[in-house]
Amino acid sequence: MDFNQLNNNDDFAKIANAFVVYKVRSVWHEIARMYNEMAVEYNSTMAAGFILLTINEEKGTPVTKIAPRMGMEPNSLSRVLKSMQQRGLIVRRKDGSDNRKVYICLTDYGREMRKLALKGVYRVNQQIMNHFPPEKIAAFLEVMNAIPNAVNDVCAQLVTENRQNS
Repeated sequence: MDFNQLNNNDDFAKIANAFVVYKVRSVWHEIARMYNEMAVEYNSTMAAGFILLTINEEKGTPVTKIAPRMGMEPNSLSRVLKSMQQRGLIVRRKDGSDNRKVYICLTDYGREMRKLALKGVYRVNQQIMNHFPPEKIAAFLEVMNAIPNAVNDVCAQLVTENRQNS
């Protein structure tokens, strides 16, 4: 795709659909909308459902590990965790040996909702996978698993360029 074509707004869809980041973002938006529609049936959100899935059922999970697993900013995570705690899905528990360390633990209700979230995620995943042959799924996963390294390389390159230009 010719970068200069970006100036032609009439061809936005054609141009945007040729960019990996646009496709990832737009497809994720559709998936998020679908999951939020599913979650609303349980007076919840997609974010809360995915957070439930990141929490270890037996031991809980350190609060510091949840944001990176979710790809969320800590401030956004704090708001969702507060809401989840108010709804009785989770409790906060301090580590016995280090009071600075806080674990997020599931309540019995949180465990029930986690099972429903897992069932929903699994069902959607299977339905999507059923639309494609296994070799296409494998190729897709290979590319998606490589994208974080590509993003890190681009970030490193931008940092280097910024240092050289300043």
